[in-house]
Amino acid sequence: MSDDLRPPAAARAVVGTAPGQPRLDTAGVVRPLGTTGSVLPEFAEAPQAERKWWRHPAFIVSIGLTVLALLGLAAWLVVAALTDDSVRVTGLEISDDGGNVHLAWSDAHGDVALYAVHADGEVVDLTQWVHGDEAWIPAATALYESDTCFVVRPASTSDDVSLDAATLGSQRGQSTCVADLDA
Repeated sequence: MSDDLRPPAAARAVVGTAPGQPRLDTAGVVRPLGTTGSVLPEFAEAPQAERKWWRHPAFIVSIGLTVLALLGLAAWLVVAALTDDSVRVTGLEISDDGGNVHLAWSDAHGDVALYAVHADGEVVDLTQWVHGDEAWIPAATALYESDTCFVVRPASTSDDVSLDAATLGSQRGQSTCVADLDA
């Protein structure tokens, strides 16, 4: 602003001269507006103490997660061992019902396969005759003879059909023969 446009000194407003107000102009010293230094004190930066490796947060978190994973695995293995839901055929019985063969078993909580094994070694799949935990084989179908044995085992087993007790035990199956009806 040029000096020509300034109002005369008498017309200028003087700030801080009212009664009861502190004086802003102290002995003609004019303080500049703004700050000269920092408002907050400056702290000397403390040297960082180096953490031990076992106290590092990433290590603590990874150890915690590893322990949780191992506990989860142990719980899963215990539950899986106690609640074995695999198919196991037990208590296989054969009976004659009016000339028809009736096979019944227990503890098979899944799909099972039924096979007829003839004396000459021929194996015939009779799984279509299975209904739940029993099977009825009509005599009129000629699917069995007096020397035929039946094998019931889990349907998921893909090994060869065998009448050997050890093999059937490892396959979780059982066998019985028509000749057992006469005994």
